[in-house]
Amino acid sequence: MVDLGLKEDSLDIAIGETNWEKDHGRLEKRKYYLSYDIKCIHDKDKWKSVKAIGRIDVIKDENNIKTTTTHYYILSKKFDLDTFIKITREHWNIECSLHWRLDVILDEDHSRNHVGNSIENLATIRKIVFNLVKLDKSMGDKLTMKQKMTRYISDFKNIENLIFNVIPCI
Repeated sequence: MVDLGLKEDSLDIAIGETNWEKDHGRLEKRKYYLSYDIKCIHDKDKWKSVKAIGRIDVIKDENNIKTTTTHYYILSKKFDLDTFIKITREHWNIECSLHWRLDVILDEDHSRNHVGNSIENLATIRKIVFNLVKLDKSMGDKLTMKQKMTRYISDFKNIENLIFNVIPCI
């Protein structure tokens, strides 16, 4: 792991911490670090837009077993700590929401493809399909994504419409 210079005892680092939150059957606590000191970046020409570095330590307590995961962020703007916390939480909410939909609608978690890049390739295709189906308004606005997918499976004319009418209009 690369040391990004985020040390608790430094005066140039903003530090924030959440209380323990219960969600999805586990307790989670987050510790946020934000620094504008970017001297640790070696190749400044490649990273001209970097203004700050952030880190989040997520401490999970599941069945009295604690684990910590660390997430690093390279920021192109200087945010205050509260904005950094808000932005990163919103990012993960969007990410988790998309993953949940891909799993429930396209059964992504049960995929057994493990040859070469097949996992990444199929994940990309699923995301493309998911976004195209969201754009298809030909069946009306009231159908859920799962209902639309069922109609595509049961009637090839819906797929033809998606390919030849919806996509060219985008």
